[in-house]
Amino acid sequence: MPDNSNICVPFEEDLVLICEAVKGAGEIAREAFNNQSDEIWDKGKGHLVTETDIAVNEYLAEMLTKARPDYGWLSEETKDDHSRHACPRTFVVDPIDGTRAFIDRSPNFAVSVAVIEDGRPIAGALYNPLKDELYQATRGGGATLNSKVIRVSERKSLAGARMVGYPRKFRRLGWPDMDVVISNSMAYRIALVASGQADATVSFTPKSDWDLAAAELIATEAGAKICNLRGESFRYDRNSTSEFGVICAGPNLQALLMEMVEPVIEKFETSTDRKKDFGFMGTRMSDRNENDNMQLLHLVIGGELVDPNKTEFIDLSKVDFVGAYGSYKEARAAWLGAAQRTVDNAHMRYFVLHAHELIDPDKDGFIG
Repeated sequence: MPDNSNICVPFEEDLVLICEAVKGAGEIAREAFNNQSDEIWDKGKGHLVTETDIAVNEYLAEMLTKARPDYGWLSEETKDDHSRHACPRTFVVDPIDGTRAFIDRSPNFAVSVAVIEDGRPIAGALYNPLKDELYQATRGGGATLNSKVIRVSERKSLAGARMVGYPRKFRRLGWPDMDVVISNSMAYRIALVASGQADATVSFTPKSDWDLAAAELIATEAGAKICNLRGESFRYDRNSTSEFGVICAGPNLQALLMEMVEPVIEKFETSTDRKKDFGFMGTRMSDRNENDNMQLLHLVIGGELVDPNKTEFIDLSKVDFVGAYGSYKEARAAWLGAAQRTVDNAHMRYFVLHAHELIDPDKDGFIG
């Protein structure tokens, strides 16, 4: 084991450093958010990154590694150099956790930094610059939000619980009705549970060390229980930086959530076609049975197209709105009725839009 005594300062000193760092990084993110001028590209498999992700990463790397040159480094936006395996302490960083929220101009993203020792977090800071919320914690020192002590919810029942996640996944599992809100940032979701603003959060998709390290410490110091979908604790010194989902809640609700998740995971582990049998763990466009008698929104619109074989309108301000209908049959009839308007213009086309998923700005996500 390396001798930590020569380079490792008290937990509280690391916390002061990373709190200063996330607030400075948050200023960069806030300014970019307001300017709305970021270049965006795909890192692969639909993982988006922006100029701001990189700028914040560079700021944090310069500030933190200069202050603690003997610490390792692991960040979502830096190639893993495995220094975390060679150094007594390591910074685990997500420059912007919730990049998609940042791109969509939703305030639910955060800058996340943790300090890891022996595979476990000893200091963590999470800053949401749009809401000016600074979450912080040290091991054994409790957790705070803007310097006020926070505690997890003591809720015991799932029905009516304030859940952060994706509602269609819970419906597919047949879970009780809950007050579900969507947040793209895993770290911020966990922080909402830590502060009692939500009762629980469950993610059925893999999450990375940088999503979890700071938020986990904040949550556990606030009294929450957190684990992966198999009930296993997280460690941040493994070769893999990925975890099998997340469950985070107060002790009472956590136990109930584990009971509900366990049979699903047992079936998942023995499935011969996980993609087919457990597609709900990802994100799909619909969770409705074809026989459900539901009023789903259908919009009929038309306009002149740049190319009759494509759906690019010449002038969106001149799009013709025919109507909104509760059934496809009604919408199709309206669409047929509008067809006469295309007779003298080959570029004029009408369409039926099936708006089966709605965006609720108040809850920052999809419903339906």
